[in-house]
Amino acid sequence: MLSNILNIQHETDEEGTIREINDKIPIRGNNTWMLICSAMLASIGLDTSSGAVIIGAMLISPLMSPILGVGLSVGINDREMLIDSIKNLALAAAAGLIVSTLYFSVTPLGEPTNELLARTTPTLLDVGVAFFGGVAGIVSISRADKSNAIPGVAIATALMPPLCTAGYGLAVGRYDFFFGGFYLFFINAVFISLATYMIVKYLHFHTKAYVDQAKQKRVAQAMVAVLVIVVLPSVYFLYNIYNDVKTKKQIEQLIITDFKERNNEIIKWELQPGDSLRYIKIYSVGKQVDENLVNYYDEVLAQNKLGKYKVKLVQLDVSPEEVQKIAYDITNNMTQDLLKTLELQKLQEQHTDSLRRRQNLEVNGSATSDLRMLFPEIQKVQVGDMVSTTNPAKPDTITLVMIDWREQQQPTVQETVAKAKPAAKKPVKPKLQAKQVQEYENRIKGYLSYKLQRDSVQVISTF
Repeated sequence: MLSNILNIQHETDEEGTIREINDKIPIRGNNTWMLICSAMLASIGLDTSSGAVIIGAMLISPLMSPILGVGLSVGINDREMLIDSIKNLALAAAAGLIVSTLYFSVTPLGEPTNELLARTTPTLLDVGVAFFGGVAGIVSISRADKSNAIPGVAIATALMPPLCTAGYGLAVGRYDFFFGGFYLFFINAVFISLATYMIVKYLHFHTKAYVDQAKQKRVAQAMVAVLVIVVLPSVYFLYNIYNDVKTKKQIEQLIITDFKERNNEIIKWELQPGDSLRYIKIYSVGKQVDENLVNYYDEVLAQNKLGKYKVKLVQLDVSPEEVQKIAYDITNNMTQDLLKTLELQKLQEQHTDSLRRRQNLEVNGSATSDLRMLFPEIQKVQVGDMVSTTNPAKPDTITLVMIDWREQQQPTVQETVAKAKPAAKKPVKPKLQAKQVQEYENRIKGYLSYKLQRDSVQVISTF
């Protein structure tokens, strides 16, 4: 039952897997451009502490294929693919280092952000991320029906950001950043390759050349030795992090909790390194603390195997009530500033609306005069804006034009002259026909759309 659930051999596309990985190993052409862009994006993301930009750099990075190629080539005993993979991986890593070093050499920021600091002390947990990410990657690629796991693997293993962290270390002369970042990149590369090798062996990919048992044993021993060497520093880092967390919990239980119970409010506390001792620096307000209490805490620390830590108290000369008042004043000032900002924005909007209405009136008035000149048959014209709420989610502004046409057309110049002759009789012009009104409306609509720069113009005629 369990073997059927975990079995992936029957869905394996061996030829397609080898072809897909082998084709993407070379770093040239578009892969070179993608590598440079990825390194630049990762550097910018690390410099500005932007997680979104860093994720984008992970997704477009072409570093995954040479790493998968190393594991695959060892698994199928393809010496030519192995050399090609290592060469291209080294080339890609060097290019990433150069681009990131150049960026951090000229950036006006260049401060060690949290994103940079997070990649300087890789631990055994990062080894687990790289290994299981590599398993997911090679299993995904080896399927006949390809899945979309590769983007997730690229984000999880994060190959380019640690490489750019190493570039930051080179640029600013911080070799702890260089070694920490490059070590994390090396861990990811080694354990993604290891995962690829193990899955290839599990899927029984055909080897390219015969390997005798003695040589296969030597290769396995060399791989184990390399893995142990690679993993040992991460175990050390994880052990240190575990000890720091454990120590902080002990200090909080032994010192901080007791200090709070003595009616003293702690603003903050921190561990401050020293030459031979480490200090627990406590910033507090409240009643004056007796020096004997500090000595008592030092004895408690020594009894709990924390003798290298000493309490250092910073007593602020303000009462808790004053602290609350300061906090209230700060909050109140921020609220007042926010209200002033909102009021200024409202006044600005009102001014803008007033200006817009005045401009609309001027434009509409000009349009009205133009219409009277172009169409003498118009007796009265009104132009205004109306908001349509047919779709509440997207209200639309419609320019409404109401035209009152004359019963008959205006007399021509000849008719005006004839009007002065006593024998002449004023001819009566026929009423405007519906077809002619329709034609005028279309012309007016086109003219106003151009004049007012509006898409929605509606013309209504009355007689």
